[in-house]
Amino acid sequence: MGKSRLQTEVAHRADPARHHVIRAVTSVATANVPFGALAEHLPSGLLRAPFTGDALRAGAEALLKPAGKRRLTLVVDDAPLLDEASAALAVQLARRGELFLLAAVRPDRRLPRPIAALWTDGLAEWMEVGPLSRCDVHQILEEALCGQVEGALVQRFWEATAGNALLVRELLTAQLETNRLVAEDGMWRLRGPFAIPSWLTGLIDERLAAVSPECRSAMELLAVTEPICPAVLGELVSADVLEAAEAHGLITIGRSGGRDLTRLAYPIYGDVLRAVTPRLRARRWLSQCASLIESTSHDPVDLARAVRWQLACGQRPSPENTAVAARAARSSLDFELAGQLARRELAAGRGAAVIEPLGYGLLFSGRPAEAESALSGLGRLDCDVDRARVAMVRAFNLYFGLDRQAPAEVLLAAAVDETVDPVARRSLVARQALLRALSDAPKDALDFAADAPDEPEAQVAAGLAMVFSGRPHEGLDLLAGEWPDEAPWLAVFADLGTVHGLLWTAQFAAAEERACAGYERALANRWQFATLVSCLLRGLVARMRGQLRDQASWCREGISIAREQGSNNVLGVLLGLLAHSYALTGEPDAAVRTLAEADRLDGVSLRLLSLWTELARAWVIGARHGDAAAHAQWTARLARDRGAAGFETLALHDAARLGAPKHAADRLRTLAGQSGRLLGKSYALHARAMAEGDAAALAEASADFAEMGSPLLAAEAAAEESERHRSDGRLAMASTAAARALMFMRHCDEVPRSPALSALAPPRLTPREGEIAELAAGGLSSREIARTLVLSVRTVENHLHRVYRKLGITNRGELGALSVLLTRPQT
Repeated sequence: MGKSRLQTEVAHRADPARHHVIRAVTSVATANVPFGALAEHLPSGLLRAPFTGDALRAGAEALLKPAGKRRLTLVVDDAPLLDEASAALAVQLARRGELFLLAAVRPDRRLPRPIAALWTDGLAEWMEVGPLSRCDVHQILEEALCGQVEGALVQRFWEATAGNALLVRELLTAQLETNRLVAEDGMWRLRGPFAIPSWLTGLIDERLAAVSPECRSAMELLAVTEPICPAVLGELVSADVLEAAEAHGLITIGRSGGRDLTRLAYPIYGDVLRAVTPRLRARRWLSQCASLIESTSHDPVDLARAVRWQLACGQRPSPENTAVAARAARSSLDFELAGQLARRELAAGRGAAVIEPLGYGLLFSGRPAEAESALSGLGRLDCDVDRARVAMVRAFNLYFGLDRQAPAEVLLAAAVDETVDPVARRSLVARQALLRALSDAPKDALDFAADAPDEPEAQVAAGLAMVFSGRPHEGLDLLAGEWPDEAPWLAVFADLGTVHGLLWTAQFAAAEERACAGYERALANRWQFATLVSCLLRGLVARMRGQLRDQASWCREGISIAREQGSNNVLGVLLGLLAHSYALTGEPDAAVRTLAEADRLDGVSLRLLSLWTELARAWVIGARHGDAAAHAQWTARLARDRGAAGFETLALHDAARLGAPKHAADRLRTLAGQSGRLLGKSYALHARAMAEGDAAALAEASADFAEMGSPLLAAEAAAEESERHRSDGRLAMASTAAARALMFMRHCDEVPRSPALSALAPPRLTPREGEIAELAAGGLSSREIARTLVLSVRTVENHLHRVYRKLGITNRGELGALSVLLTRPQT
């Protein structure tokens, strides 16, 4: 589907002076009518004549005559419906080279034999047009909406349409017409479920018209139950019907979680079919499928599906199955279902059985206050282990959901004191370690983790503490493990520590890969908390690489999620990071407003990340011409007091970039010697070179930054090198360094406004000098340039000599290396 649109675009791009484009009108009605597809292009008498060789000759003449000397191009939308006479005529002309044939066919249909023979005989090219990738869908949505699109919206479009171009277009049109798409904080988002208008339903109904009533019924069943095990589906639908549906490309069977699951090929079909399936029929199917699973499976994930179906059809699941389903839903990141089932158990007086689904389900579905009310309402439980479980979940919710760090830590400490069970006590201590690590108390975190060495949560806590306290290599080793499904947030925090550890060790490409993988995983699981953290990490990687547009883009997406979820602790960091981007792209007022909003949030948890905001503040101060270097130095002292060597390194380097390299250089050299990290060594080299005005060292630092993957820093060091050469009278070397700086700047997605680049002074060529120099660099001789510009050869040579003098070179052979200076607009 979507092939008609693709053919139309191709036809529109054909040059009318060279191509005469006509269309064949194919349909079921004309499939058996001789020349029916080409009726509008042929004389009426030919249509009444028998299909003979004379008819083919007459048809060829009738088609070729309007084309004249142009190439005849025939577009066939649905080639399998082409009648035999039209197919024979098209193939005959194509074989003689008098016709360019553009034919399309769906994967589940066969080409007419004459047209297929063109391909087998090597006279035609077969082009397989597959589904759109997620990146393709992202690009389409952003271009259509003329703005940034939330990743979750892209994911939903991609999943719903399975990358089908026609369905993407029609679904987008439907959302715009029903005002389901809204732009908030510069980000397009979808409010509620997809709108499915009647015309889109009709389009899909037409696609399903070719299947049997039994197949249609099976798809309706699958629409209300997917994904479902083929064995369960096979109890209600015959094997022949399922095979036919699969052959028509309507259903798919794939592996997920170690099991086979059946789904509709295009999930949007499910939305349509659920809307038109009679309610009583849907309830009957749900009840039957739930009974089958209860009688045949003991798998928690299957039982969770069965319980969901029973609730949907008004049945009351057993308490045992409900508790199992709630825990399974939490482990599979279906927090809405986990919270729903847990609240049912709580209302029935069985809340102790679903403590984790209750707390985590409500927290991660954006209802932390409700989670605290429910958990605190359980009262004092008799079981030591249950009391510890409640304390752990409440502390987690207080810390992350309600931004109440102190009460969370007090609650955990009290629980540790009164818990006797050794396993439960170790779990509580491990949670203490995690919260202390995230609160930027690495020594406490490591001490607590040492008391619970076998707990995965303690391992992640220790890894975070090491990464942020100047031991990134050790921390990365600890964070490289696999984390249990019962605690999915551990993978998120492991990503947080790993990405920072990779940044601190100058492994920018690996950091970007890890952050990207976490983001894709979060979107696939539709877990907003994980998506939020991944947006932050991708923004931080973009900041370190100097990709300011990407940085702002990821910040805006994260800010949109954080506002919706009420995650003020992460929101503050994202706002600070966005302010940094504004400051470096010449938007000081926006930077000040954004940073002020971050300050008003006054979050207390996640103190581990608060220094990112202070790093941003220095650049915001600099954008308003304040003493930015002084604030960067203050941030470095703060980071040193906290033992945060990675942040101290960044702050000192920022101080150097903002105009105070001498003080920063000595301390950076010390930090680099302590850790042996490439990042610290490169920053120390750069600061020392700035402080000493060492052009050669600046060139070396620029090369280091380029290899590291930071074109912004590479451009800054090259610009500083150019200025050093220029002040010493080495104009040729200054021009070469300036050219390198401009080349690095072209790898940045926005033009940065840092002090070093603002001072970049490439040679000032007049418009005529630039024009002549660019032509000369392209290989034209002076005589050719003179003829092109209608000048004398002497005038061209005089202009070139002035260019050589300004660039510090002696001949046109050296112009090529400096071509970037010539193509940049000059004033």
